Amino acid sequence: MSLSNKGKGALRPTLLSAAIAASVSASIGAYAQEQEALEEVTVTGIRASVLGSLEAKRSADVVADVVDAGALSSLPDQSIADALGRLPGVTTVRSSGQSSELNIRGMNGDFLQTTLNGREQASTSGYTESTRWISFDQYPAELISQAAVYKSPKASHIEGGVAGSVELKTANPLDAEKEHNFNANVRMSFNDAADDVGADEFGQRVTLSYMGKFMDDKVGVALGYSHLEQPNSFTKARAGADEQLGYDNVGLQGEGDVNVPRAFQWQAGTGTDTRDGYLASVVFQPTDNFKAQLDYFKSEFERIDTRHGITVGNLDQYGGYIGTGAVISGGAVTEASLNVTDTISGPWFEARSEDQSTQADSDSIGLNLEWNIADRHTLVFDYSYSEGTKTRKDQIVSMHAYDLGYNEEGDLETWQEAANQGFTFKMDGEGIPTSAFMGVDFTNLDTMRLSRYEEYPHQYTDEVEAFKLDYQFDLQWGAIASLEAGVRLSERTFDSDRSTFLYGSRDGQYNGYCADNISDVECMPQPLDGFVKVASVDGAPDHFVVTNMDGLASSIFGTGNYGGVKMFSDGKDWTYIESGAVTEEVFAYYLMANIDTQLGSIPVTGNFGVRVVDTDVKSRGIQNVGAGKGIEITDDLGVTSNDYDDVEYGPEYTDTLPSLNLNFELTEQDYVRFAAAKVMGRPPVGQLKGGAGSWNSDGENDYNVWTKGSPYLDPFRANQFDLAYEHYFEDGGAITAAIFWKDIETLVEEQFIYLDTQEERDALFNSLGIIVPEGREAAAFKTFVNNDKGGYIRGIELAGTKTFNELPGIYSGLGMTASYSYTESETEVTGGSLSGENMPLPGLSKNVWSTTVFWDIGSFSSHVNVRYRDEFTQVMSIPGSSTVVPAREYTTVDAQVSYAFDNGIDVVFSANNLTDEADVKSYGVDGVLGEYTEFGRQFYLGMNYSY
Repeated sequence: MSLSNKGKGALRPTLLSAAIAASVSASIGAYAQEQEALEEVTVTGIRASVLGSLEAKRSADVVADVVDAGALSSLPDQSIADALGRLPGVTTVRSSGQSSELNIRGMNGDFLQTTLNGREQASTSGYTESTRWISFDQYPAELISQAAVYKSPKASHIEGGVAGSVELKTANPLDAEKEHNFNANVRMSFNDAADDVGADEFGQRVTLSYMGKFMDDKVGVALGYSHLEQPNSFTKARAGADEQLGYDNVGLQGEGDVNVPRAFQWQAGTGTDTRDGYLASVVFQPTDNFKAQLDYFKSEFERIDTRHGITVGNLDQYGGYIGTGAVISGGAVTEASLNVTDTISGPWFEARSEDQSTQADSDSIGLNLEWNIADRHTLVFDYSYSEGTKTRKDQIVSMHAYDLGYNEEGDLETWQEAANQGFTFKMDGEGIPTSAFMGVDFTNLDTMRLSRYEEYPHQYTDEVEAFKLDYQFDLQWGAIASLEAGVRLSERTFDSDRSTFLYGSRDGQYNGYCADNISDVECMPQPLDGFVKVASVDGAPDHFVVTNMDGLASSIFGTGNYGGVKMFSDGKDWTYIESGAVTEEVFAYYLMANIDTQLGSIPVTGNFGVRVVDTDVKSRGIQNVGAGKGIEITDDLGVTSNDYDDVEYGPEYTDTLPSLNLNFELTEQDYVRFAAAKVMGRPPVGQLKGGAGSWNSDGENDYNVWTKGSPYLDPFRANQFDLAYEHYFEDGGAITAAIFWKDIETLVEEQFIYLDTQEERDALFNSLGIIVPEGREAAAFKTFVNNDKGGYIRGIELAGTKTFNELPGIYSGLGMTASYSYTESETEVTGGSLSGENMPLPGLSKNVWSTTVFWDIGSFSSHVNVRYRDEFTQVMSIPGSSTVVPAREYTTVDAQVSYAFDNGIDVVFSANNLTDEADVKSYGVDGVLGEYTEFGRQFYLGMNYSY
C-alpha cells in the first residue's frame, strides 16, 4: 500500500524515516539545537512526530490518518495500538490492561484489514476460536516506523477493510541519515497494583537497532530487536462463572420477579508478559531504476496468566435458598444471604485456580522487486508469507469443602459436600461486591479437597501466502497522470485443534456421582497437601491456591497422563467438531487511473478504479451422519466410531469493488476530499467452520444439525462515502473535519431454523452440503446465517493541531492536538446469552475524543494524553463460543517527560493509565455487577541512546 501515488516510481525516502531506525525509541534530538538560541523552537520531540503525521496525511491520495515514527517511539506505548487509538474515529479494546484490538468508525476488529509493508498478516488473536483480526500488542511500537489508517480504499488496496485498513511500515535502511546508525532504548517498568495480588511489580523494555549503508549506498541493512517483560496482573469480579453468566429473572418469595445473579466469581490474576520482536531488512538498489528488498519480522509473545479466587455457582436455585432480609434495588437483588440446604443440587462454593497462559508467535517474510523502466513504466513483484500460532492450555482446578467418612483402615470411604454452608453478599454498584461464607473454610486441609481437574487445550494457526504483481504506466493523458493494474493470488488457511481432559465434578462430588472421568483413577475428592498456599482476593475470604497444577495432576494421574484428548463418548464429540480448517483461495485483479488535473484554477488529484475479487472458501471438518453411516475413526481413548464422516465444502463468489478518491486543493492550505467505494470483508473464521453435530427428536426420524458456523456465509459488503475538509496552518498544525456514511448490506447471526415443509428442509440441507443419513429426514438446523439487519453507520470526525510558536520565550514550545468523533448506526446484533435485547454493532461508541498537550523546548520534551470512549458493544469469549456484552465508557490518561543531553542520551519517564481506569462490562442488568477489572498504573523510567 502507499499513502500517495505521487512520484511512485522515484523510490523517494519516506518522511522522517531517514532519521529513525526500525526499532528505535527515537532520540528527541534536542542536542542538535544551538543552546544559545533557546527561545528559537526547533521541530523535535513529540512536535516533530505530530507535524510529520500531518504532512503524511496532507500528501495522501485517500482519506487517511497517520502516526509517524516519532510518535510511535516517543509516546509511552507498548504496542502501536495505543498510538493509533489517538487518531480520529479510532478506539482501542483493552486486554489485560493493554490496548490490543482496534475499532474504527464504530466497527470492531472483524471489519478491519491489516498489512505490514503492504502484506496481509496472519492473526494470533484467537482465544476460544480462530480469528482474522490482528492482535496489535503482538507488534512492538519500536519496530514500526509509520502506521496509517486508510478510511477510504483505492483499487490497489488489498480488500477486507469494511471499517478501514491499517498499514504498518518498517524503515528502509537506505533512507538512514548516516552511513551507520545505532540506537538503544532501556526502560524499567513498575506496576503499582501488581504486589496487591502477589505479582512481581517490576519489568523492563530493551530495544536495539542498527541501520547501515554499504557499497556506495547501494546496499542497506536494518536489524532490530525489542524485548518486553512486565507484570500482567489484575483484580476482577463478575456476576458469572463458566456457562452461568448474568442474571435470571425469577420469582422471589414475597418480592415477585427480580433479577438474581446466576453465579459469582472473585479473581486475582498474576503473571508476566514477555515479548521478543525481531526485524531484519536487506535492500539492494544498484541503480535508480531497480530495487530489491527482503523483509523479515518475527514476534514471540508469551503471556503467563494464572488466576485464583472464589466461585459461587448454580444460583439459578436462588429462590429456594435465600434467607430473609434481601435488599432489592432497581429490580435486582443487591444484598442477600443464602443457606444451602441441599448440597447435591443447590448452590455450590469453591476455591479455584486457573492457568490461562498463552503463547502467540508470528513470522512474516516478504520479497519485493521494483523496476522503473524508461522512466514511464514501473513493475513491482511481491512475495509474502505470514504464519501465526496461538496456544492456550486452559487449565482449571476446583476445590470444595467436604464431609469425609473413613473406614477402620483410615481409607476414604464416603464423601459429600459439607453441610450447613451459607453465603452472604453485598453489591457495590458495578464494582467489586463483598462476601462472607459460613460453614466452609477455604483454607482448611482437613475438609478442602480437589473436586475437579480439567483442561481444554486450544491451538489456532493461520497461514497466508501471497503473490502480487503491480504495473504502473505514467502517460500524462489529459487528466490521467498514470494507469495502474495488478493481480494478487493468495491462499489463507485457518486451522484449529481442540481437546480436553476431565476428572471429577465442578459442582462437587458425592458418593455415586462424578460428572466426568477420562482417567483410570477412581473418581473421588483428592487431597491437596503440598500443592497449595493461602492467598487473598478483594471482596472474598482467604482461600487455597494451587501452586503447581501440573505437579498436582501428576501426583493423581501419573506424569503425562492428563493431556488433552479428542473423544466421541459422553457428549465430547465437540472436540472433533470444533476442530477443523477453513481455506480461502483468492484471486484479485484491478485497474486504476491516477488523476492529476485542474478544475478551473483548482488542482485535483486522486484516483478511480475497480478491483475484482474471486474467492473460493472451503471448510474441512467432520459431521455426525448417524450410527454406522460414516467412516471408522478411532479417538484418543481407543474408541472407534463410524457415526462420523469427513466433509469439505464451501462456495465460490466474486465481488466487484469500484472506488473513487478526489482531492481538491482549494488553496495551498485548504483541501477538500471526496471518496466513494464498495467494500467487502470476510466473516469471522469461527463462523465459517463446516463441522457438524446432530441430535434426534424424541420418537421422530428427524435429523437435526448444529454447527459452529457455515462456509456459505456471505462476506460483509457495504457502500460508503466520505467527505473531508482540511486546513493546514503555515506555521504548522491543521484543522480537519470529515463526515462518512456506510451502508452495510447484511450481518451474521446465530439462528435456529426449522422450515415449514419437508421439501424446503431438504432443499436447505442440500444447498449447504449437509449429508442426511439414509432413512432420516432433514429437520432443524442451528447455525450462523446472513440476516437482513444491515443498515447505515454514519458519523462526523473533527481534529485540530496547533503549535503556539507566537508565544514568547519557552512557551513557544507549547502545542496541542485533539480529535472528536460522533458515530451512530441503525445496525443491531442479537443480545446473545446475556441479553434478549438487540444491541448496537460491536465496536460502536457514539462519542470518542482524544487530547494531547505537548511542550518541546530546548532539551526538554513532555506531553499528556487523555482519551475517552463512550460505552460500546464488545464481543466476549465464553467457553466454546462468544457473546456480546455492553462495555462501559472509560477515560485513560498517559504522560511522558524526557530530557536530551548533548552526547545522544535521552532520559525518559512515562506513565500509563494514570487514573487507574477499570474495565467495566454489563451482563444485561444496569447498575449492578457485570464484570469489573482493575489493572493498575504502569510507570517507566529509562534511557535512549542514538549514534
